[in-house]
Amino acid sequence: MMKKFYVRMLYYVLVLLTYSSCEKPIPELPSESAADELQPVTFKLSGFSSTTKPLDLSASTILSKKEASLANLASLQGISPSASEQYLYFWSFNDENLIPDLAVYTDLATLTFTATNTEPAFTTGYGLSPYPAGKCLSLKGAKTILIKMPLADVEQLTTFAFDAGSSDTGPKNFKLSYSTDNGEHFTSLSDDNPMPIDRNRYSFDLSMINSNFYTADFLIKIEPFEGDRGDGKPYNEATGTVKIDNVRLSGIYNTPSTGNPQGISDLHYYIFNAEDHLLAAQGITPFDASNTNSELTIKLPPGSYYANLFSNVSSKELLLPSTVEQASSLYLANAFENAQALIFGANIPTFQVEHPMESEVILKRYFSQIKFEFTDKDDLSFIHKLIIKPLHTSFVYRPFGSDPTSPIVDESVITLFPTFQTNDNSIAFNQFMGDLSEPVTISYTVQVYDAADELIRTFDVSSAIKNNIQLTFTGDLLSGVDKPSAFQVNWNEEWDGSLNTPF
Repeated sequence: MMKKFYVRMLYYVLVLLTYSSCEKPIPELPSESAADELQPVTFKLSGFSSTTKPLDLSASTILSKKEASLANLASLQGISPSASEQYLYFWSFNDENLIPDLAVYTDLATLTFTATNTEPAFTTGYGLSPYPAGKCLSLKGAKTILIKMPLADVEQLTTFAFDAGSSDTGPKNFKLSYSTDNGEHFTSLSDDNPMPIDRNRYSFDLSMINSNFYTADFLIKIEPFEGDRGDGKPYNEATGTVKIDNVRLSGIYNTPSTGNPQGISDLHYYIFNAEDHLLAAQGITPFDASNTNSELTIKLPPGSYYANLFSNVSSKELLLPSTVEQASSLYLANAFENAQALIFGANIPTFQVEHPMESEVILKRYFSQIKFEFTDKDDLSFIHKLIIKPLHTSFVYRPFGSDPTSPIVDESVITLFPTFQTNDNSIAFNQFMGDLSEPVTISYTVQVYDAADELIRTFDVSSAIKNNIQLTFTGDLLSGVDKPSAFQVNWNEEWDGSLNTPF
């Protein structure tokens, strides 16, 4: 028995030695690494309208149709960053319009007025290098001149200055004040500024203004009044003329502009696997709203995908889920108070990645513009404040799923401090809606406050629209104080549509 056991063990040892002496095959290396398998996918973006600017919620620009056209077509000189003091804004009026010759933000700077003449007039001006005398702004019966100048990226203010004169029956003095909270409060710079018939130069020190306020719009208000007339002619409040020229704000602007004084200009992207709908890639990249040829390039492994892209050009971040694991969990919303937000987006249907590829993507407005045009014949300059509150449920857009439970509770409101003019008693804001297939009801409560900050009227308006609509409510702002009224509704076909509703 022992002999048979040793023989069997010897047999197994010989077999083992035989196999161990054979050459082992070398495993084949993969043809390419996982990184090499990633393929670039480029989305060429279009559809974002660079002419759709953030809306002015503090004052209404009183440009004529001709001037509005010039504002869109004119190529205006911008400001280059410099460590030295320079003009941040300059109005020469030589082109006989209210567009600044120099500006940190040409599209957002405005000059408005309240006067007997509702259209601006221009007459022989005063020269100031490098601008020739040319023209100046001439106003009959001027009550206020309001100048708005955004200060994002400005490091330091130094002076505000302008040249002025008046007719023999015009005002002989003016008050000057400024605001850093969109006109809610004004702080006096000077209450006594004698103004002769001939040209006089005025300059006011602004270095004491805290730079923490530079993120808001900077407002200057000029208020002409009768003043000491000596042996001159009596003051004619209706026809007396005041002339201003070479309006200029100086300071230090040493930071390249983001092009967006609102602060945020981002493009978000979410890409999902077409088979299991799980997140494959996501990210945020800077978005240049002025570039009509924007591109987004992402590297993906071979496979089938679909995606959603959306932009946010505004002062606040969008309301998004903290984590996204699958397509149905993605949603986006916008706080109602973020009323200047420009939010565009697109769903990209299933695409196959096998090699480098390019795809054209047309972005669509995820918002509608809501405008109120007030038709009151009476002067509305005593209206101090409007508060607008939505009555409809907050819009939460889910590109790839529908959950009846809203994850957003938004109780914010819009507070406006309008400067109504005779030919432009209007306000406007953007309402985020997402991308809707059918109209939905929107409704708002509007509260109207007078100069004493007393509530004088509350009224509601409503309509049914989709996104990408310009909706205009038209009617009297104050008729409801004594009697009920209705607002007309208008739709603008230049977008997907517009609607005009009476209130």
